[in-house]
Amino acid sequence: MKVNLKIKEDESITTVQHDIEEMNIIQITKAIKKIKEIFDIAQKDQNLQALLVDVFDESQKADEDKAAESEFGQRIIANAIGALDVLLMEIPDKALELLSILSGIDYETFVQQKAMDVFDIYDAIIQVNDIDQLIKRAKKSLALTKAQTKFMTMLKPKQTVEPVQA
Repeated sequence: MKVNLKIKEDESITTVQHDIEEMNIIQITKAIKKIKEIFDIAQKDQNLQALLVDVFDESQKADEDKAAESEFGQRIIANAIGALDVLLMEIPDKALELLSILSGIDYETFVQQKAMDVFDIYDAIIQVNDIDQLIKRAKKSLALTKAQTKFMTMLKPKQTVEPVQA
């Protein structure tokens, strides 16, 4: 899928078409490393951890009454304010680096794009790469590898170690 990139050189702007392709192994490997960096940042910030727990805890939201709902909202706001520096300074940079990797667009070129163009690039990445299918396929291969490893372990004769005589 093609996207338009605007490249600014000196005083002129050139529009170039870039083809978003299915991710290759190098992109996947770099993306996994970048995602790990994002998780590491999130794990180091207690406010961000609390915010993520509150936001993604569906079972908690389902059982809340009006008073608890208000307290829940206040807790989210407090945690968001506490994590603001991480949310605004570190996470967006890492997210942009991740999108640069997944799109195959040089980071410096990527960050010069307009916001709407970045969303077009994001949409193209999602449309071209069936992430859900890729994850399911990886799980299937890992399960097959585990099964094969267990089978090979069962076939190996057990080795016994003779005690050393002094």
